[in-house]
Amino acid sequence: MSLTPYNSSLVLLSILISTQTVPDTSPQVIGRSIEATPLIAFADEDTEKPTFKSPEGQEKYDLGVKSFSERLWKDADKAFKAARKNTADKSSRSHVDLFEKACSGGKLLDKVQKDIDKEKWRKAWSALMNLEKKYGETPLVDFLKETRDVIYPELFLDLATFEEPPPEPEVKARAAWPENETRITKDPDVIFEGKGALQWGAGNTGGGAFGNFAFGRLPLASLEDVVVEDYRILNISIFNEDDNFGKYVLYFGPEPLGGNQAGGGAGGFGGLGGLGGLLRNNCYSHYLTIRKKGWNHFRVDLVKDLKKDPKLTWTDILSLSLLTVPPSHKKTLVIDAVKLERL
Repeated sequence: MSLTPYNSSLVLLSILISTQTVPDTSPQVIGRSIEATPLIAFADEDTEKPTFKSPEGQEKYDLGVKSFSERLWKDADKAFKAARKNTADKSSRSHVDLFEKACSGGKLLDKVQKDIDKEKWRKAWSALMNLEKKYGETPLVDFLKETRDVIYPELFLDLATFEEPPPEPEVKARAAWPENETRITKDPDVIFEGKGALQWGAGNTGGGAFGNFAFGRLPLASLEDVVVEDYRILNISIFNEDDNFGKYVLYFGPEPLGGNQAGGGAGGFGGLGGLGGLLRNNCYSHYLTIRKKGWNHFRVDLVKDLKKDPKLTWTDILSLSLLTVPPSHKKTLVIDAVKLERL
C-alpha cells in the first residue's frame, strides 16, 4: 500500500432504496436493507510533504506513518499529535490533521473487522458505508477500500458495470446491444458508480414490430450461469436526460442472449426482442416508471415485486433486458450499476 501523502477526492453516492415502481429520491433504509454499494473513487495527487520546525517533528511524523501502516492506531495518533505541534506551517498541520482523523476512523474500522470475522456481512457493510462518508478523504481510504473488497462479494453480484473488463454476465449482453443506439460513456456527470455507464437511445430501436409501433430493448445481462435464487434484490440506476414520462419493463426471459438484436430478428431473443414473451407472460417481469429528470434508482424485490409465469422457475430464466412499453417516445437514458444483492 502506498503511503505517499495525498489529497483525495471521494465520490460517495447512495442508492436510493425503494420497493415502489416509482422510486423515491432520498436515501432511506427498509428492513435489513441499507444504502447499497457506493464505490470509492479517488485520485492520488502529488503534494508537498509536511515540514517541521525541528528533526524531532519529522521523526515523530515518520513514526506515526509507520505505526499507521501497521494499523497501530493509538501509537500512530500519539506520534501524529506530537508531530503536529512541531509543524512549520498551516499546510503541514492540515496534512498531519488528516492522519490524526484517520487514526480515529481506524479504531472504528477494527470493529468492522470483528463483524467480518463473525460473518456479519450486512452489519459490517452498513458500518463501512458510514466510515467511507466520514473518513474517505483521509489516508484511511486505502484500508477502507481493502475492507470493501472483502465485504462486497459476500453481498453483491455485479451483472453489468459498463467498465473494463466487464463482469461475465455483461459479456453476452454487450454482443447483443443494438447498434447505433448504445455507447459507453465516461462522463462523470452521468456515472453513478465507478468509471463507466451505458448510454441508450431508448425507444424506436427495432423497426415495425408490434403493429408498427417501434419499441426499445436493451440486453443487460446473461443469467445462464447465475444462481439468481441466492439473491433477493435487483439494483439498477437509470439517468433520465429529460423530464418526459416513460414506462419500461425489466424482462427476465427464458431466451438466451444471441447476437446483435437491433433489427428485431430472432437471435435467440424471441423474434420481438423479448416483447413476444412479455405479451404471453412467458417470463418474469417488473414495470418501472420514470417521471423525473436525473437519477432514478430502483430496488426490485425478486420475491415480492415480479410478475411471474407460474410454469417457469429461475433455472428457466436465461437473460435480463430492459424494454420500453410501446408505443414509446424517443428518449436517452443512461444505465449503471446493475447488480444482485443478498439480504
